[in-house]
Amino acid sequence: MSGLPYDITSSDSIKKYADNLVGHSLAQVVNELPLDAYKLTNKGRLGSMVEEYFFRYVPGADTDHNPDFREAGMELKVTGVVPRSPSEDFKASYKAKERLVLTMISYIALADESWEASSVLKKCRLMLILFYLYEKDISVSDLKFVLPPLKWEFPAEDLEVIRKDWYTIQQKVLDGKAHELSEGDTFYLAACRKGSGGEKERLREQPYSDIKAKARAFSLKPSYVNVMIEAAHSETVSKTLLESTVDAERGIEEIVREKFKPFMGYDVSELIVRFGLSDQNLKAKGLFHALAMRILGTKKKHLPEFEKAGIILKTIRLKANGSSKESMSFPNFDFIKLAEQNWEESDLYDILNQKFLFIIFQYDENDTLRFKKIMFWNMPYSDRLAARTAWIRTQQAIIHSKPSNFPKVSNSPVVHVRPHGRNALDVLELPDGSVFPKQCFWLNAGYIADQVR
Repeated sequence: MSGLPYDITSSDSIKKYADNLVGHSLAQVVNELPLDAYKLTNKGRLGSMVEEYFFRYVPGADTDHNPDFREAGMELKVTGVVPRSPSEDFKASYKAKERLVLTMISYIALADESWEASSVLKKCRLMLILFYLYEKDISVSDLKFVLPPLKWEFPAEDLEVIRKDWYTIQQKVLDGKAHELSEGDTFYLAACRKGSGGEKERLREQPYSDIKAKARAFSLKPSYVNVMIEAAHSETVSKTLLESTVDAERGIEEIVREKFKPFMGYDVSELIVRFGLSDQNLKAKGLFHALAMRILGTKKKHLPEFEKAGIILKTIRLKANGSSKESMSFPNFDFIKLAEQNWEESDLYDILNQKFLFIIFQYDENDTLRFKKIMFWNMPYSDRLAARTAWIRTQQAIIHSKPSNFPKVSNSPVVHVRPHGRNALDVLELPDGSVFPKQCFWLNAGYIADQVR
């Protein structure tokens, strides 16, 4: 392996050599690429091309369970970023295009592994992350690398969360529920879908069930990749909840519960005054979210630790009898985009596979609104199947330009579709060229109340 322009035994030397990529595409720094490389559009091939043509490094056998740079103990990862909106309150000007896939999951092997000897820890304890600017219609060889290369070793407190996530995923396999895995089961480390999708996808055996499961891989959630991007941008990582390994051992859920516990049962009006929100009335948009963030210790709209774990915070108001006052909305969907997606690529699928934190308020018998409790939640497998049915119905209604067929509350026990635009003139185009008011998916009010109970 002599003659390479870096020391294969030194992670620092490899990283320094990778600096040559920043601001350039692979085609600009490699003199001779094979002709077909200029035609490739599969972004997943970029990592192997960088390894082969830029680093000119061909690892030995058994690469599945060893880092790419085996002599340096470092794995190479190449991941896409996209520009952030100027309105987003973050230091870095880029955000993750997608999750960062670490290694495929073998359900059979996972059942017998320990965390300390696990393939994912062995392979990815130390990583060199290269960031390229994602562009849709451009060949892989012409994608430009941005941000300095990042040599990433998980902070101890993050590794503790990831360890717990790994055991959560393993336990689901041991329970014979690999087919029920969801990215909402965990905080940083996820079991993401990694198959072709559709009815023809080849399913995988799992050890404790006859039900075959879809292929999955260990991955870092896009929200966690954003932390890496922040570190590459400023060499610092924001922390709020998990300041130490001790905090991580207690866990995000326990820490959050402790922060909210002293205020359970309080009149919301009292809490508004206590946390300096008295200039806002009880119906002000965003008031309950702001109150929750104050209890968590920040005046910002986003908590770094929630951003890191991809936790979606939602506030819920219940009537005295326990029924929900309202359905829960998600972002508007684009009719044309949804018509062209499959379920496992859809925005709704991504949302319903995330972890939620419900902040729950309830009116008492005197019509006083009080803080009741918090609840970490991710959607059960059977309910995700019901949501899939409603999503397919929505897609068919769009394809045939029949929005009157959108699922209503009476059509699905979980979700329905209804308008969510500014007014009747806030419209989007349907496939036939006609326009219709913007719509979004809503969790049914009755479903929310059932989940809280």
